[in-house]
Amino acid sequence: MRKHTLIFASGLATFGIALAMLLAVPGCASTMTYPEYPGAPKADPSLQPMPDLMGDALKFAHQNIAPSTEIIFNLPPTTPVQVWRLVGKRIGTGRPMTASDTAAWTVRQVRLSGGKAEVDVVYPTQGIMQLATVHFTGSTGQTFYPTILQLWLVPTDAPACTTPQIVLDESKLKH
Repeated sequence: MRKHTLIFASGLATFGIALAMLLAVPGCASTMTYPEYPGAPKADPSLQPMPDLMGDALKFAHQNIAPSTEIIFNLPPTTPVQVWRLVGKRIGTGRPMTASDTAAWTVRQVRLSGGKAEVDVVYPTQGIMQLATVHFTGSTGQTFYPTILQLWLVPTDAPACTTPQIVLDESKLKH
């Protein structure tokens, strides 16, 4: 009888360890930042969900702050051309920033950590540029959706136009 109890206890302990490891895995999800800062984990902006997060953050912030205005968008300086295209499609309406534009809805940074993401957006309001953070919830293989728009009400510098010329040329053909 002791032999069966020992086997049962051993099996139960193994099951408990396996269950604890499974529950711990989501806590070990990778953290990525784009554009990265010194010491931050780097992300490839062309890999999903990065392009969708950028497009959805711009769209969500715009719809909640100034839905009756045109959305002119801008992305970080190192953003590849294919990401500009994906973000433009995701937004639907609007256009990329040109050098003659004085203001644009600009993605400053994307941070992704497991099932949470944050996108900082610089936006124009009352003649000044301000900062907002769009918070997202989601999971690997699932769509991230915006949950909170956090307004910082802190003036910030107007971003420079970073739109690649090929994106500008393609945008002219559409309009």
